This record gives sequence, C-alpha cells and structure tokens, in this order.
Amino acid sequence: MATSTGHEWLIIAPDFPDSLQKRLNVRQTHLENLQKDPESFWLWGGAFLDEPSKEGETPKMKGSAMLVWANSKEEVLKRLKNDVYVTGEVWDFEKLQIFPFKSALRKAL
Repeated sequence: MATSTGHEWLIIAPDFPDSLQKRLNVRQTHLENLQKDPESFWLWGGAFLDEPSKEGETPKMKGSAMLVWANSKEEVLKRLKNDVYVTGEVWDFEKLQIFPFKSALRKAL
C-alpha cells in the first residue's frame, strides 16, 4: 500500500487522432517501462475505448485512464513526460488532465 505522504492522482490521457498504430507499435515498451517505476506509483490503469471491444479484434483505443500515487502533480507530470506514449506521440500531452483523487473503493482484477 502507498505511504501516507503522497496522494492519489487521476489521469486522463487522450490519444492523438489516428494514433492507434503508433500506440500498438510502442505498447510493449510502454508496459515494460511501467515495471521500472516504484511499486506504489501505479494503482491502476488502462485504455479507454471508442466502443466495447469485440472478440478477436484490436480494441479501438482512444486514450488512457490511470490512478497513481505521488507527492505532487509535478511529480506525475515529470513521469508522464518521459513515457513512450508521450515521446512516441500517442498521448496528446497538451490535453492531459490530472486531478487530485480520493478512492472510495478499489478492487483487484
């Protein structure tokens, strides 16, 4: 569990239009890099979709939603600026939204 010195931050990171192939090209690197962060940083995360995914089809991803544990919004921004989804022009960093958050409920997958 996260320490009491930080806070939860809800992040909405929309993709650039027509960036699905870019996302797919760097997705494995993105996922591998998440493992390099402190275990307490990522609380949950995933892609939000244009429509529900269908069996056997690539989901039509439009962006990402995440919950992280950090001391400040600046700490969150610093981490996200270096993400391959930003440097690879998947997430539209200018449209990123970050909100202080307070979980009422979280369940494991």
